[in-house]
Amino acid sequence: MPAFDWLSRANNSGVSRRVQRAFGEGWVIPGDDSNRDRQLFVRHNVLANVIANLVGGNFFTGLLLLAGADYGFIGLMSIFIFWANLLQLLSPYILERFEKRKKLLLAMRSAFYLINIAFIGVIPLFPLASRARLTLLAIGVMTANSVAALMMPGYSVWQISHVTQRVRVPYFALVSMVNGIAIAVMNLLMSAVADAFKGAGREMLGLEALRLMALALAVVDILVLRKAREIPVTRPNRKVNLRALLTEPWKDKVYLRSAMTAFLWGAIVNMPGSFYTVYLLKDMQVSYSYINLIAVANVVVLLLMTPVWRKIFSRKSWLRPLAAAMMLFAPHYVLLAFVNRGQMALYPIAMIWSYVCLAGINLAFTCVVYINMPKENQTLYVGFYSTLANMGALAGVTLSRFFVTRLEGIRVTLLRVEMGEIQLMMLLTGFLMLCAGLTVMHIYRRNLREGKET
Repeated sequence: MPAFDWLSRANNSGVSRRVQRAFGEGWVIPGDDSNRDRQLFVRHNVLANVIANLVGGNFFTGLLLLAGADYGFIGLMSIFIFWANLLQLLSPYILERFEKRKKLLLAMRSAFYLINIAFIGVIPLFPLASRARLTLLAIGVMTANSVAALMMPGYSVWQISHVTQRVRVPYFALVSMVNGIAIAVMNLLMSAVADAFKGAGREMLGLEALRLMALALAVVDILVLRKAREIPVTRPNRKVNLRALLTEPWKDKVYLRSAMTAFLWGAIVNMPGSFYTVYLLKDMQVSYSYINLIAVANVVVLLLMTPVWRKIFSRKSWLRPLAAAMMLFAPHYVLLAFVNRGQMALYPIAMIWSYVCLAGINLAFTCVVYINMPKENQTLYVGFYSTLANMGALAGVTLSRFFVTRLEGIRVTLLRVEMGEIQLMMLLTGFLMLCAGLTVMHIYRRNLREGKET
C-alpha cells in the first residue's frame, strides 16, 4: 500500500479537512522520494520522545527519590547531563570523516538505549549502600548522555537532508504536534501504572515495568531507523579539526546569533530542572497521575494551536513570533510560584497557558538551528548550536542548584503566600524569560536590518 493512502481514505470517509491539513498537507509531495523517509523520521521522533519520557522526567525523578537522592543530588544530576551534552561540540570531529554514517549512528543509538534504559534501570536493584547506588547512577547518566551527545548532530543532519526548505514548516509542525499528543497520552497511561504500583507499596517495581516497555519501544525505533535512506553528506573542503570546531562557528556572526537564541532559551527553561517536580511529588504529595492528567490538556492545545502557530510562522518569520511566545511564557512561572496546598487550582491554569506558548516555541526551535546555517560542514554548526544550547542549560541548572541549596529553609511571604526556595526560583525564572524574549526580538530586528534570514 502506498505510504500515504491513509490521507485520501480519511478525506473520503468525511474526516475534517482541517485535521487532514494538520497531518498531511505541505510535507507530502507527490513524486518526492523523501516522502517515505520523512514518514519514518516522524515515527522515530515519536518513539524517541515517548521512550525519553518513560525513563526520564517525572519517572526518573521518582526513581532518584527512591534511590535516596536529595535536592542537592538531583540538581547535580542535571548538571552532569548538560556537561555530557557539551560533547556535541566534538561530534563533527568524528562524523564529518564519513560520507555515510547510518551504521555508526544506529550502533551509537543502540548503545545509548542499553545504558539509559537497561543499565540505569537495574542500578537501584543492586544490593549496595545508597551512596554507592547514587554514584553508579551518576556514572550511567554521564555515559548515556555522552553517547547521545556524540550522535545527535548526525541524526539532525540525516533528518534535515530529507526535509527541504519547502516542507520544513509543515513537517516540523506535524512532528511537534504528534510528539506532544503521544507523550501526553502515554504519560497519562503509564502514570496510572506507576501510581497503582505505588499504592500497593511497590513503586520501584512499577518504574521498572515502564523501563521494560521503553526497552521494547527502543527495539522498534532502531528497526524504523534502519529503513530510512541516508543521503551521503557533502565532504568538507578541508578536514575538520579540533581547532575548527572551536573557532569556525564563532567567525560566522550571523549564525552565532541563532545559536545565542538557543543559549538563552536553554539557560532559562532548564532552571526549574527537576526541582519543581520534587516540590510537587514530595512537598505537595501530588501523584504521577495528577501531573500527567493535566498534561493531557496539551493534546487539545496542540490540535488547536499548532495550525495557528504554523500559519503565523509561514506568514511572518521564525524569530519574531518566537520572541513574542517567550515573553508570553513568562507568566507561567509566576503562576507556578504561587501554587501551594491552598492554591492548587493555579497549577492547571499555569500548565495550560504554557502549552499554548510552547506549541509555538517548540515549533520555532525545530528550525532555529538551520537559520542562516552555512551549507558546508553542517554537522560542525549543528554540533556548535547544540553545544551552546547545552552550555546555556548547564548555566541555568548550575544557577538554580546554587539558588535552591543556598536558600534552603528560607521562607518569604508575598501576597499572603508563603514561598520557599523553589517558588522564589520560579519568580526569578519568569523575570529572566521575559528578558530573553526581549533579547530574541532584538536579534530578529538586527537580522532584518542586515537582510538575513529571520
